[in-house]
Amino acid sequence: MNAVADTTMQEPQGRPVRARAEHISIEAGHDDVLPNAKKRPHRKARLNYALTSKLRGCDTQLALLDDHFLSVHLTRPDSEPKKYDFDLRFANAKPMIVRHIAWFWLALAISLAGLATCALWMLWPQTAAEWLSPVLITALAALLAAAGSVLMFLRRTTESLEFTSVHGGVTLVSVTGAIGSAREGKKFFVELIKSINAAKAARPQPPQQFLRDEMREHHRLRELGVLSEAQYETSKSRILAAH
Repeated sequence: MNAVADTTMQEPQGRPVRARAEHISIEAGHDDVLPNAKKRPHRKARLNYALTSKLRGCDTQLALLDDHFLSVHLTRPDSEPKKYDFDLRFANAKPMIVRHIAWFWLALAISLAGLATCALWMLWPQTAAEWLSPVLITALAALLAAAGSVLMFLRRTTESLEFTSVHGGVTLVSVTGAIGSAREGKKFFVELIKSINAAKAARPQPPQQFLRDEMREHHRLRELGVLSEAQYETSKSRILAAH
């Protein structure tokens, strides 16, 4: 929305001078906050991808839609399921790979395995009757704890492929699985990157119009619960700075 303020002043010679101040707002318009603004026309899916990890309780389902949109259905153990779509014009064509290694659980597993090994080594020269001692119980408990730590290490160690917005810099979709799991969907992600580039080429816009529409898309995703209030405010600041 443009707001223009005109003021008239007099020069010493008596000629009027018009000073024009223009402020351009790229905030979401009134129509974007209406419930109907959250709905998209039905689009046909042309390519699908699914990644399920029972160990982590994560399920990711993606679908490339007509007109260069992406449909997302996410299930995560620490949040409510999310189902939404977004315009691929506003996605960065260079995804980020984020790896999280659960070093604590790995170190704990190694320490417990080492403790169990030392305890068994101390018992090795003993007779069969002497094996029934608290040291053996400690060794077995350490082995069980080490196995549990290995499971926690595998569960907490993840690799995510994240697609962020162009100027807002927030994550629009994150595909999370085990280390190397993203390679299984290489064909889909190559097509996704092609579709992102095609979306920008199919609907070119002047920079200011693009920034305004990107902010509106962020606003819509916030209303759907995809972006938190903090994420939205951060993205808004970045878009305004780019403007």
